[in-house]
Amino acid sequence: MKKGHVFIVNEESLPIHLKYMFVGVSSGEKDNNIGLLADICRVKKDDFIFFYIEGRSIKKGRFFGVFKAVDDVVYHITGNNAKNPNLPVKLIYRKKIKPYKVYSNGVLEWEALDKLPTYAKELLWTLIYRKMKGGRGNTMLFPWETERLISLIENINNGSSLNHNDLDFHSGDYRILKGNGTVNYTINNIITIPLAEIKKSETGLQAYILQQLKIGQNNFLPQIFGNNIVWIGNEVFAGTGMQKIDIVTIEKIDEISYLYRLIELKHPKSSTNINFAALQLEYYINWAREDIGGHIIGGKKFNIKPILLSLAPEYNSVSENIITDIKKMGSISNNPEIWEVDFSFNMNKIL
Repeated sequence: MKKGHVFIVNEESLPIHLKYMFVGVSSGEKDNNIGLLADICRVKKDDFIFFYIEGRSIKKGRFFGVFKAVDDVVYHITGNNAKNPNLPVKLIYRKKIKPYKVYSNGVLEWEALDKLPTYAKELLWTLIYRKMKGGRGNTMLFPWETERLISLIENINNGSSLNHNDLDFHSGDYRILKGNGTVNYTINNIITIPLAEIKKSETGLQAYILQQLKIGQNNFLPQIFGNNIVWIGNEVFAGTGMQKIDIVTIEKIDEISYLYRLIELKHPKSSTNINFAALQLEYYINWAREDIGGHIIGGKKFNIKPILLSLAPEYNSVSENIITDIKKMGSISNNPEIWEVDFSFNMNKIL
């Protein structure tokens, strides 16, 4: 399954990304943002990377690609250094990338998002939701969305990609062309999220989990998140009401079967009370199932698995009423589960 992520850039920053081969996210003048850190921890080695360059009055926004993430590492740059090299804004969390199959012309935003395809399933719903909500500089794509965006970029370039890795962005005609050579850019500030971060907020819990998860042979709580993970998403927009699924993983069971895990996190400081967890998970199931909501292609009653993961200093954080309500979801999904973890990430399965 193809894993893709879109990073927001502009005319000033894109040439720098191409010359130095990295992507990054900004939090204004702040040096830390746990939500942005969670997002970029989701990006793993060999994931596809796309750039979205923002439009202006005489130039329309468009998507460029295709690049790949070099590794799982995230770098943290602070202070004035976060504007190096010659960036218009601070980019505090960064990842190294490399050219994969780069095309000169970008796909216009209206063609990727607004032009109606033959089937509604072909719409890039994740990017449409992101545009409606705004404020997210790094957005993941579902596997079928990644494939469609690659196909759109290929088509607009008649299948002809650039045959060199020295790249530059020419703002006059909004094209990626041959550059004057890349720079071997050294970044040393690798960030590691400590376990203690999970105590601070639900987003801290999410960020720690995303840092630990691995594509392929995942050994971080595989009972909860899956063993052979082929796709990871966080804050997954689930509908125009802007509900968001905390974590989604796709686990490959065999050559033809996949399990889609919809994971709702609950924290002592969660903005939405744990008593609403059952309603949230039921909504996510209905949104996801191909035969009902239709947003997860291939998602059926037998392969969509809702999971409530509750962080608590002690066990028994989930009431019998919640357990009963989530258990009932077995009629519309695959064996719902409830897990507890304490502040040391010891596990306890409740359902």
